[in-house]
Amino acid sequence: MSVLAACRVTRHVQPSSSNSIETISKQDASPVTVGDFASQALALQLIYNNFPSDMYIAEEGSEALRNDEDLLDKVWGAVNHVHEGLLSKDQLMRAIDYGQGVDDGNNNDEQPTAKRKVWCLDPIDGTKGFLRGRVEGGQFCIALALIEDGEPVLSVLGCPNLPLASTPATKTVPYGLWSEKEVQDAEEHSVPFSKSRGCLFVAVRGCGCYEVPLHMIENYLLGSYSSGATGSPHANMWTQLHVTPNDGTSKPPSQATFCLGVERGFSDPKGTVLKIARTIHGPDALTSDSDGVQDIKNSLRMDGQGKYGLLARGDAECFLRLPEEGYVDWVWDVAAGYLILKEAGGTMTDVHGKPIDFSEIGVDRRAKLPDHVKGIFGSSGGVFHEALVDAHARVEQA
Repeated sequence: MSVLAACRVTRHVQPSSSNSIETISKQDASPVTVGDFASQALALQLIYNNFPSDMYIAEEGSEALRNDEDLLDKVWGAVNHVHEGLLSKDQLMRAIDYGQGVDDGNNNDEQPTAKRKVWCLDPIDGTKGFLRGRVEGGQFCIALALIEDGEPVLSVLGCPNLPLASTPATKTVPYGLWSEKEVQDAEEHSVPFSKSRGCLFVAVRGCGCYEVPLHMIENYLLGSYSSGATGSPHANMWTQLHVTPNDGTSKPPSQATFCLGVERGFSDPKGTVLKIARTIHGPDALTSDSDGVQDIKNSLRMDGQGKYGLLARGDAECFLRLPEEGYVDWVWDVAAGYLILKEAGGTMTDVHGKPIDFSEIGVDRRAKLPDHVKGIFGSSGGVFHEALVDAHARVEQA
């Protein structure tokens, strides 16, 4: 329910285009919006109501709201639109700050640090996609993971604007672009989620990965869902996901689809990903646009960890994140997608093929991956992952 509430509020405040929302900038110049604050307050408060003794690590703090009454009013208004009366303004700011260590229930000397249950939240993963706007296909997600005993055991990715599998918007460039009919339908019907986009990806360690459309959850909660089949309506909403078969029989690595971030300056500042694609796909792997900018022919680009959901349901096979030298990923950018992909049969490692180590997360409130992790490879596993690691090694040696 926490991620669903965050999906509702971010869907409510996401602009229709890239020209209609105000932002503020954090110290690292990254943008933060009303949606970030409202999403974090709702998600953390709803989890905290049930698990007050757990630790919470999340991206935002409330300092900007405490210094800007107008901004606080906007965030509070957005929260009340979804959950009227849930939080006062003071409670809203406190809920946001749970993610910064306020009320850490496990922060004591009696319980070993490694045994902590740590909830990791990115309230809007892919803020720049959020700012691109709904109609322009701007993608983002709410990324939540529970780490227990140093391992992710529960993950939820809430993707309010993601096209559902096999719908026309999965084939558009840019990915997820709205059709004129979608725009018209949205204007005529004031429902939060349409029948063609918006979903949750959910994974539990050892239990698989599943996708459920957000409009089905809404209908179920309103008592208007009909499965159209025998059995439990609740069960029939969920689709278990499996990555593309990774033994090479249905698709070889030379035909793999790359699912990449839009902001190349961050995720591939040296152009290494293009070199890896050429190594795997061959000399004709790349194409150029009218400005001479090269990209991978067989690829799609979108913001946020929803990319791992696409790999999990077999829409793509390879993801690479190779930030600039010295950058270390925050746990909220990785943990949720890690378990989604793993439980669907895929693999996530560092660029050398070594497993991602979450054992130190929460120790002294550590919120970053180990310093030696210099990039992230996610894939359908098997021959696809072997190809990524091998191609990276060859490019680095060249």
